Amino acid sequence: MKLFGTSGIRGIYGKEVTEELVYKIASIFGEETLVVGRDTRESGLKLFEALSQTGKKIIDLGVVPTPTLAFATVKYECVGIMITASHNPPEYNGLKLFLEGGEISREKEAEIEQQYALTKIKKETNQTKITKDEQIIEEHKNMIKKLIDVEKIKQKKFKVVIDCNGAAYSLTPYLLMELGCKVISVNAEKSGFNRPSEPNKQNLKHLETIVKATNADIGFAHDGDGDRVVVIDETGEMLPLDVQLAIMIEHEISTSKNKKIVSTVEASLLIRETIEKNGGEPIITRVSSVDICHIMKEDKINFGGEPCGEYIFGNATYTPDGPLAVAKFLEILSKKGKLSKIKKAYKSYPILRDKFKCIDNNEKMKNIIEKIKQKKIQGKITTIDGLRVDEKDGWFLIRASGTEPIIRLTAEYKNKEKLDKRTDELKKIIVSEIDE
Repeated sequence: MKLFGTSGIRGIYGKEVTEELVYKIASIFGEETLVVGRDTRESGLKLFEALSQTGKKIIDLGVVPTPTLAFATVKYECVGIMITASHNPPEYNGLKLFLEGGEISREKEAEIEQQYALTKIKKETNQTKITKDEQIIEEHKNMIKKLIDVEKIKQKKFKVVIDCNGAAYSLTPYLLMELGCKVISVNAEKSGFNRPSEPNKQNLKHLETIVKATNADIGFAHDGDGDRVVVIDETGEMLPLDVQLAIMIEHEISTSKNKKIVSTVEASLLIRETIEKNGGEPIITRVSSVDICHIMKEDKINFGGEPCGEYIFGNATYTPDGPLAVAKFLEILSKKGKLSKIKKAYKSYPILRDKFKCIDNNEKMKNIIEKIKQKKIQGKITTIDGLRVDEKDGWFLIRASGTEPIIRLTAEYKNKEKLDKRTDELKKIIVSEIDE
């Protein structure tokens, strides 16, 4: 039985993700102590109640960002469960399972899936000892402040607009205030979401407007569980995700002895060029922060990230940390000046990211890959995650999402005409296969 996707277990609450599933996973995962956090989804409390009936000792963090939960597993030296569906819509929920500051390995996921299929657990209301940790947010903030130049940031007295729209409401605005910023906080409710959870340009038009209207120095937006962050410059423009990642790579590689940087098959030409220009070595894996983190941990690599707003810092925890990334961007701003000027040093090429609804996405992908191979496009083929083809003047990637019933198309070419021509061709293949 396949439970785990790209990152954890996710599905529509009441359908794929139920109290029974959560109870069973919590019963077979880890030892007798669990540290548990959740995002602001309304179904989160019900799933927590189911989890807390397993008879295990529960350390309840309440509503916290996912990186805070990861931090807590290190503090308590125990496993952890984050109740979240991350950037998925509010009708979804799920679980991310943590050990030693990072999500569990693919091997551990397979082991749990096997146990889940073979184990019959009769749901009972067992006596559970629940203790609350109300200091974990403060401790996470203190950890972040140790990793940045706090005084340099404070001197600038930045005006910052922050749109948490989820669990990070409990951390990021307060961290910003402690960094001497004037903070304008929007969508900081304790329950639910006020906008779609994924922090992309389409969903952040309001934030772009607010940043410009208030003459703010910078704007930030998180996803539902606070492991992602995206950046709006002082002109009200959201920086392209690849540019954001490139800026962070250059910042991190300059202070690291290990010049390896981990990213994914979605990494753009800009990402590879930035790493190599700064004397680094790109390590490419499948699309998933889980895989990035485990490679980083094994090779003691300082930084890894994805062009979706996920940034992993090896001297923190091995999980994307949105609040820490916010602080890092402020550190960059304090040293290099306005973002609108910083971004000009990073050349982006025409890029397209599209998605297509497809219930049976993994099966459909097999046929799509075969049809594309029949086109005999000249280029280097990579199949660690879907199909990526690198041509002389660009590349494209088609893959089945591991978190949603969709197929994703990403393409980047140095020439807009070539991008349009290639993506029109690919879209026709994808749509024809989905419609069959």
